[in-house]
Amino acid sequence: MSVQQLPASTVHVMLGDCSAADAKSVLGVLCGRFTADREGADEPHESGSGRPTVWTVLFDTAGDPGGTPGPVVELSGQPTVEAQGGPLATRRLREALDAVFTVHELGTEAGDQEVQMKLRLDSRTAHETRPV
Repeated sequence: MSVQQLPASTVHVMLGDCSAADAKSVLGVLCGRFTADREGADEPHESGSGRPTVWTVLFDTAGDPGGTPGPVVELSGQPTVEAQGGPLATRRLREALDAVFTVHELGTEAGDQEVQMKLRLDSRTAHETRPV
């Protein structure tokens, strides 16, 4: 059995601890910057089971258009983002999130060819400035 090798620009993202609306906001920001394995009509929704919901998406960060900040996005909670991929790919993902949200690093593990990071997102406040 062969294992399919993903490109070095691919990041596996798991989004949790949030409502479907917050998941839609965060994934919308990332889908605006990167190619995803999800269709645009595939919107986050609650499972209805009463158990926590986690949304997973693969992003290809190779086509990152650069550091253009997106519009201010309001979140109702503090979603957590777990990302796993190559060092450059995870850095691009982090930069895309930093451009729109206040990002708190909860932990990072780096290996030779892969980085795993856990982040918590907050809405930016009106007095915060965005990196240029």
